[in-house]
Amino acid sequence: MKDTALRKLGGTCSILAGVTLLVIAVLLPLEPPEQQQDPYTCRCADTFLTSLAHNSMLHIAGLGLLALYALLAIAAVLAISASVRSVNDGWVRWSSTLAIIGLAVNAIDPLRRMALDPASAAAYVQGNAAVKAALTVPSAFLGLDPQGWLKFGAFGFWVLVASLLALRSGAWPKLLAFVGIGVALASWLVVVGEVTQTQSQSEIAIPGIIGLAILAPIWYIWLGLRLRKAS
Repeated sequence: MKDTALRKLGGTCSILAGVTLLVIAVLLPLEPPEQQQDPYTCRCADTFLTSLAHNSMLHIAGLGLLALYALLAIAAVLAISASVRSVNDGWVRWSSTLAIIGLAVNAIDPLRRMALDPASAAAYVQGNAAVKAALTVPSAFLGLDPQGWLKFGAFGFWVLVASLLALRSGAWPKLLAFVGIGVALASWLVVVGEVTQTQSQSEIAIPGIIGLAILAPIWYIWLGLRLRKAS
């Protein structure tokens, strides 16, 4: 009964997490161009804050959806992990715990920015030169995990572990397991792009983000449907 309830809840949340990612992917291009770039990595904090002061609705909506995705994905991690735990309990427990930590950070950061970004934007357009200088230093936009080791790296590690165990045991269809491996590789590309902090950063990170935008929703929704069917 307990496993059935977990599969049903986790499957539903997995489907919703995938749908939320699709909505985020659709919403992001609709934001003003000045708000689509990370002010920490592109060093464009002045234009970001100025644009945000005039219209922050889509930015706040995107952050809220990102936090919602992370919270839904935590339930999905628990149910997905249970589907392959019998293959190797140790690896699954360790990697899934790391993934949950990463997803928790992925929820905290956007919730924090939902509260701080509009206030910073208002203070920037109304402030003097000293205020503007203080609000546009790169460290003002740092999150809890600026290079993504937990948000993307730990999450990708768990996806890889679960996918390889499912591939070895036949717990999932082979194509689904390969999609999971693709999700893991795309996650690590984002980390590599953030760590390098060079001219080639976007050439590495952007393909990873695009890969996640395409593969992660497929992976979540497919697994969610399987979990609900099994329940």
